[in-house]
Amino acid sequence: MKKNIKHILYIENEQEAAWQLIHSLKNEGFVNYQVDWETSLSAAIDKLSLQQYDAVLTDFHLSNDPDTNIVSSLLVIDEDLPIVVLTNDKDQNLACRVVQSGAKDFLNKATSDTRQIVLALERAIQRKLIEHHLAYYAQVDDLTGLPNRNLFKERLSRALIRADRNEKIVALMIIDIDRFKHINDSLGHEVGDELLRIVGKRLSYCVRDGDTVARLGGDEFTILLEEVTNIGDPSIVANRLLESMMLPIEINGSELFVTLSIGITLYPIDNTCMQYLLRNADNAMYRAKEGGRNCYRYYTTEMNRDIEDRIHLESKIRQALAKNEFELHYQPKFNIHDKQLVGAEALLRWNNEEIGSVSPTKFIPIAEETGLIQPITEWVVSEACRQNSEWQLQGYSPIIMAINLSPKQFNRVDIADILFRQIIFSDLAPKYVELEITEGALMEDINRSQEILKALKDRGICISIDDFGTGYSSLNYLKKFPIDTLKIDQSFVRDIMVDNDDAAIVSAVIAMAKSLRLNVIAEGVETKEQLNFLDSKGCCEAQGYFLGKPVAAKEFKSQFLTKNDNNIYDIASNG
Repeated sequence: MKKNIKHILYIENEQEAAWQLIHSLKNEGFVNYQVDWETSLSAAIDKLSLQQYDAVLTDFHLSNDPDTNIVSSLLVIDEDLPIVVLTNDKDQNLACRVVQSGAKDFLNKATSDTRQIVLALERAIQRKLIEHHLAYYAQVDDLTGLPNRNLFKERLSRALIRADRNEKIVALMIIDIDRFKHINDSLGHEVGDELLRIVGKRLSYCVRDGDTVARLGGDEFTILLEEVTNIGDPSIVANRLLESMMLPIEINGSELFVTLSIGITLYPIDNTCMQYLLRNADNAMYRAKEGGRNCYRYYTTEMNRDIEDRIHLESKIRQALAKNEFELHYQPKFNIHDKQLVGAEALLRWNNEEIGSVSPTKFIPIAEETGLIQPITEWVVSEACRQNSEWQLQGYSPIIMAINLSPKQFNRVDIADILFRQIIFSDLAPKYVELEITEGALMEDINRSQEILKALKDRGICISIDDFGTGYSSLNYLKKFPIDTLKIDQSFVRDIMVDNDDAAIVSAVIAMAKSLRLNVIAEGVETKEQLNFLDSKGCCEAQGYFLGKPVAAKEFKSQFLTKNDNNIYDIASNG
């Protein structure tokens, strides 16, 4: 059985020339070439409609088709068809016109032998294969083998046209792997890449053959569901996707568990523009993340309003930095036993002339998402240290200034150097600065966190774990990290007098901190009974509205600071 047979369609109206080439191919050993001969363009087109050929060899001018561009006519039938022109025409500009028409090569009958003709045909066939290969990879994600963003948009565009014609619904899903960055950073990019491949396969198993699963980039995938007959069908698929991730993913002997956040939008119900549909699905996906991850959300018109509000607020945040609209308030911290002021926590406040007072819980997340948290944090550190230094220069007893550090800022490699420079430039000794860092920020990358904390401690800066008890609360990491203070979250302190579980948790945290020789402070103290309970359990320090609300620098100085070592504030007087 002959292998690798090349099927060639030869269009030549001169019988002698045609037979000469066909016999030459056989006589010279090119037995893998099977040649079909036609004398006219119309007959050749009929042949191409019935059979597929590897290439076409043709004269450019046929006496029975004098006014027709043969190359263009053939390409109408098959736009990828490799065509080699073989002609007696001596027009020197003809070669350029032939190639511009779409031919792969041009040969002159008088100067070309059989081997040259075969070589030209082989080159034309190979060029077609290469072009197909390049076109494939231009539309396919090389990591997962799924359609990429370009091919997905093309399929989405066609799907919308078909939906209009057939009066059907199209569902578009945007899918994001929850906490993928943490996996990628902690376990390495090779593990991250393999995870993406496996997730891509699992997603593909959850849809029909006619649907599209694509990778948009990073850890973001998308699914296109066509011919949706029931509005509830996308929910069935979304639940199937979530369930597909319940089984562990094994990579290099380790088991990983991942979850998905899924956003869904429907055409033409939500919008008729492809760009807005993609935006809608993306907004819904982020709403799923805000809803706790491992879930799906449908797009709603309220989401667009939320996005517009966020964009407007982002613009105002940028202006606030330029206009110096931010301000720091300071909340006092007291030693519970001797009622002495020991420190203050710097709390960011923002009052905009157009939108009024804006809660940090509203603008800090936006600042973190947009990268604006970096200049904001640098300003907070500089201003808090400057203020503390100024109070000392005015003769007030030194206190420790606590500053909250965003997780995104903490994980910067050079954060220790940046903070140290800001503290020194403020003429403040580093021992009077305490950084409050959340458990979640520390646990994103334990090894890196150890290095950063050590660098901060080596420079004399104090470290406090903020909101302790709401995250990992592991004795293991407490032993590993060089920290000074545990800060009990106010959610536990709030109900210690009425909730036995909260009381037990607070008591256990205090006992644990003491056994590890760590300072412990309780936040959110609002009553004298809460303070007495904490005192009875051996808690070192406290802060909260019962002891003092956050106030501007001027009020803090007049209410809480004293000179000449008489820095005693009678907590009981607030009761």
